[in-house]
Amino acid sequence: MRNRGTTESAEARLVERLRRADSDAWTEFIERYRRLIWSAIHRVNARYNARWDDTTMDDLFEESLLKLLRDNGKALAAWEGRCKLETWIYRIARNVCIDQLRKETRRARARERSEERSVRSSGSGGVDGAARDATDLRMSLDEAIERCLSPREALAVRLIYLEGFTYREVAGRLDMTVGALSGFVYRALAKLRERGGLERDW
Repeated sequence: MRNRGTTESAEARLVERLRRADSDAWTEFIERYRRLIWSAIHRVNARYNARWDDTTMDDLFEESLLKLLRDNGKALAAWEGRCKLETWIYRIARNVCIDQLRKETRRARARERSEERSVRSSGSGGVDGAARDATDLRMSLDEAIERCLSPREALAVRLIYLEGFTYREVAGRLDMTVGALSGFVYRALAKLRERGGLERDW
């Protein structure tokens, strides 16, 4: 317990230093969490079949850092210590990636509508169409999770069902036992079904 408390205190101190615009804190933050941010980007890229190139992923990394550090760490200041700081950072970086996916989806749909007007029955692109349908399904579920669940519930469900983390990994990130997390996620899925965000059992 002492080690966990020490870690939490160190995280809180780092966030406070960021809020005070401590330049050394920016450097420490980037060094400590850059791999975590990259992990979030690569995981979304793989899970959503985004096919981002290196340039796009570099841009997403920079946007994630800006989101986290702009306004003297305003996004980080919303962290209340109810989960590990790394979990909060992962969530913000992931949201940056999801925003990028939504932009790309809107552009792709606009292109498709334009193409359909000129070629109504080409029947091409079956594989790409299937992959796009899978991505659309994931994004619809992601939006339902955002709409129906609390931030903590949404984070747990996303990490397990959209990101592929194990219950043990998520329990560690949310500072819960595996048993407690199982009940927590079960109730979150029940809420999602009740509110029309989930059409099948998981």
